[in-house]
Amino acid sequence: MKRSDYTLELLTPCFCAGADQSRAEIRASSIRGQLRWWFRVLGGGPDDERTVFGGVAGSATSSSVIVRVTDLKRGPEWRPPAVSPNAVESYVWYFASVSGKAPGSGRSSVGPRWTPSGAVPPKTTFTLQLIQHRPLPPALQSRLNLALRCFLQLGSIGLRATRGPGAFVCHEHPFSPDILDTLRQHGFGVELRPRFLESTNEIAREIGGLLKGTRRALGMNAKHPSPFGTSSPRQTSAIYFRPVCSQPASRQCQLLVFEAPHDKVLGAKTVRQRRVVGQTPSLLQFPSAGGHPR
Repeated sequence: MKRSDYTLELLTPCFCAGADQSRAEIRASSIRGQLRWWFRVLGGGPDDERTVFGGVAGSATSSSVIVRVTDLKRGPEWRPPAVSPNAVESYVWYFASVSGKAPGSGRSSVGPRWTPSGAVPPKTTFTLQLIQHRPLPPALQSRLNLALRCFLQLGSIGLRATRGPGAFVCHEHPFSPDILDTLRQHGFGVELRPRFLESTNEIAREIGGLLKGTRRALGMNAKHPSPFGTSSPRQTSAIYFRPVCSQPASRQCQLLVFEAPHDKVLGAKTVRQRRVVGQTPSLLQFPSAGGHPR
């Protein structure tokens, strides 16, 4: 049996909860789901995934990996901002602000997550424990190790994780640009933005501005299949916006944008769409040419 402990610190609010959406918490099941996602997009097939993480189809198989969350220390209270549909930040916050809202409650009302208790605040720290209680074949162990490395350096958890919320830095394994070559080798498109960001508001404006400007410039919206995801059919985004931090004590982040391999994450109607991230010149842009959102 092998146990590894990692200290994670949230960079942005995390909207992760159980049955009561108004009470946010860091859930081991969410972390486990993200590890499975990384394992899959890095080349793990269904049989490999079942061997590593277990499954109930057919003959039930137990997981070789146990995930636990301990020693949670909440950061200063984060108060959700008012969400204006005209502000670029709404591309980050809107869905979280209305998630779980009662039908017919009106446009001005918000959902149960949009309260101080509905989000785990930035600067919250917790310990992630990974316990591997049986050995794996060398090839699977190597792929699991790579999935863990990517999760620790590039991961996020909770609602709207593709848009920046729930991002964290691992104190033992902070972001290193070397991992970008690994992503490219596995079919990802990758762009590390040069601007440094220090606050949640700055991060939200940067992500929202890029989402708004790029989608408009490329004619992509939620009603039609695209790598940004669609509402009908329901399809999550292949494009992820991640605040990353190479020096946790500095609190300065850069924005990493990566696009997962389409054949690993997108449905049949979307997989043939053009790739957005990692092009030269970059297709990512803000609503006003050459400008940053203010």
